[in-house]
Amino acid sequence: MSTRTEQDRAEEFEDEHALVGAYALNAVDGRERAEFEVHLAGCPLCSADVPAFREVLARLADTASSEPPPDLVARALTRARGVRQERRSRPWWSRWSRRPR
Repeated sequence: MSTRTEQDRAEEFEDEHALVGAYALNAVDGRERAEFEVHLAGCPLCSADVPAFREVLARLADTASSEPPPDLVARALTRARGVRQERRSRPWWSRWSRRPR
């Protein structure tokens, strides 16, 4: 018969709470989602945290997204064409590693 120790229960509790952010981002797999939703149904702390995380994520998404300048690709390609490619330097020992046959 196996009994869980207080430490096991504490670690499980921490693990479940650690999934709040990932759950809010929809970055959990199906098993984790199901397990967390069972936990979520009985945890007032996580039940409050998930909507708070989603609100913060929505605000970040609004501030982080912007329309790039229309000529961005053309400018980047023009600059890239003007950059000389460096020659690949061989290590000093490679001169002796290949001997003519």
